[in-house]
This record gives sequence, structure tokens and C-alpha cells, in this order.
Amino acid sequence: MKDLIVSEDIAKAEGLAARAFFDPAVLALELETIFQTRWLLLPEPSGADARADSRPWVERLKQRGARAPVSLLEKPLFLQRGWRDAKLRLLPNVCTHAWYPLAPGPGRGERLVCAQHGRQFDAAGKCLSQPGFAPKAGVFPRACDHLAEFPTEALGPLLFACLGKPASPFGRIAGLVEESLGALPVERLERRPQAGDLRELDGNWKQHSWNYMDKFHVQFIHKAPAGLADAIDLNSYRTELHEGASLQWAYAKDPESGFDPDLLPARFRDPKGRRVFALWWFLFPNLTLNFYPWGLSVNVYEPIPERPDKTLFRWYAWSWDDKKFAARESRWLSDQVDAEDVEAMAQVRRGLRSGSAPRGRFSPTEETGPHWFHHAVSRGLRGA
Repeated sequence: MKDLIVSEDIAKAEGLAARAFFDPAVLALELETIFQTRWLLLPEPSGADARADSRPWVERLKQRGARAPVSLLEKPLFLQRGWRDAKLRLLPNVCTHAWYPLAPGPGRGERLVCAQHGRQFDAAGKCLSQPGFAPKAGVFPRACDHLAEFPTEALGPLLFACLGKPASPFGRIAGLVEESLGALPVERLERRPQAGDLRELDGNWKQHSWNYMDKFHVQFIHKAPAGLADAIDLNSYRTELHEGASLQWAYAKDPESGFDPDLLPARFRDPKGRRVFALWWFLFPNLTLNFYPWGLSVNVYEPIPERPDKTLFRWYAWSWDDKKFAARESRWLSDQVDAEDVEAMAQVRRGLRSGSAPRGRFSPTEETGPHWFHHAVSRGLRGA
């Protein structure tokens, strides 16, 4: 465990040991600690399902009693809109009698009946009855016969959940993001399904998260000409670090690629007239919210249980300006940057297992973001 401790002092810190990126025992510990106590984005529908209906969960399940199955970290869950109170709940998709799935597909009703033994639940997850079981105080139903509700919160069209006791209030992190958005038309965001919105990538989830936090690689992996390093003013690049979240941003070289300054808070305005290229938010442990003048790009680097050297990549696009959205590749290099990062992480994956990968150090001026991420993982593994 000593090789997984990262000093808070960047001048002294060594990064996580190479084994942290391929050892199944480390991944198992992360799933028991970090991923049980953080707010995680609830996966949106992908592929044909998203093309058929691109509405977010809160809109899809607007009717009382509406439900749909969903999986988070391979845990079977379902979303259920209350019948009486209209509250949207996240519940385990596991019957409390003999563990049969309760919601095999979308549906609607005041009650939910298990197809294996007929146990009935109301739309709030309360166990009501089951053939062969007579109601008796202290015997049936017990507290554990009801479905345990997981905490959920919303940020714009996105729905978040915590699989255990949250390490921090959702509002604290959401407030940081919302403060940075100023007058951006978040309420107009509409999902735009795209190819590759659900993929399996080479590399551990932490590789991809670390790479996202690393401004240092931009000038090398996304180099000029015609790369991201050519589209932004690298000297203006800023990394703002908070507890549980970080913001990176830079000015665009071409003003046409930047936000209207009047839409962002005053702190982003530049006396020289430069415009912010993007607001790149990272919410620990594995979510990015990338705000561009065209809308929002969401990346989720989801660990795959028992497969530490692979990542399930969820990539969602939301538009508030379809004309600019159509130009997201030519101006904001969306697909190009994605492909370059994916290839880089495949190369790093090979190096990790080489036996020649010592614990690296961090540049105090260029790698504050990567150090912040490694330190957060280190603390999370120890339950902090």
C-alpha cells in the first residue's frame, strides 16, 4: 500500500505505482472505496436506443409510475418515477426474495411484480406482498424486504447517483460548475447521439483521467500545426483545483472559436479581447464536462470490474447551437483530439506492464492537475 500513497507536496510527490493501473486488487479496492462514495453520472442510453429517443432520463420517465433498467459499474439498477409523489428514484434491480431482476425492460405501473415468485413492490420500492408469505409484524415484511433507494441529484439534463454514503454534498461540486457557466443556455441543451458514444478502450480508467488533467501533453500529443496546441493560446492555459473537481480553460487563437464574453462570468474576460476556447471540468473520480460554444461534451471513464487494463468509455454530446455543433471537428477538433488521446493511452498501457516503469515525479509548474488527481486517488483508497 505504501506505493499507492502520494504526497500532498508536489515538489516531493511520486505518482501512483505502475501496478495501480493493472493490478486487479487495486481496482477491487477502488470500487469498494472511491466509487462507493462519489457522485457518478448515471449512464445515458447509447446506440440505437439513443437515436430512437434522445431525451434524458428525467424526460423519458416523466409519467408517474414510469420505469427503466440502468446499469452502473455493472450493478443492476432501475429508475422508477413515483406513482403518488412523482419522485424519480434509483433502486436495485434485484428482488429482495431470491434476487431475480425486477425490471427487465421499460414499463409503467403503480406496482411492480417480480416474475419469479410474485413479490410485489409499490413505485417507491416498498414491499407490499408475496404469495406464500402472510403479513406478520417483525417477520414479513422486514426492513430488508423493501428496496433500498440510492441518492440521486441532477445537474442540467444529467442525472447523478451515489452507490453508498456520499463523501461530500452534491451541491458543493455542482455549484462550482454552475458558477462558471454564467449565462450559457444550459436549459437549451439537447442530446445529439453520435457514433462511438459507448466504446471499450485500452488502458485503466485512471490513465484516461490522468491524461485529461495533463495540460503538459497538449504541445506534444496534440501538437501544431493543425492540432489543439495550434487552436488555443497555450500560454493562457489555466488549471483551477478544488476539492472533488477541477477546471481547465484557455483562450482561443481564433476569436470565432471562443465563447461570447458576455455569456461567461467577468473573471474570464480578457483585456486583449481574447475569448475562452472551452471550459473543461473534471469531476472526481472519472467524469468530464466539456463546455464549448456549441454545447456540452461529456466523457465518462468507467472502470470494468475485474479488468483493470480496460476502460468503458461513454461519450455524450449535447448541443445548444446546431450550426456550431456541425463545426465541432473543424474548429474544436473533437474527433481528432479523442483519437490522439486513445492512441497515447494504448501506448502507455504497454509501458506500464514492461517492468521498466518507476514511479514518476510531477513538474511543479506544468503538472499540478495530474498531481491533484493522483493525490485524490491515493486519499480515496484510504477512505478519505
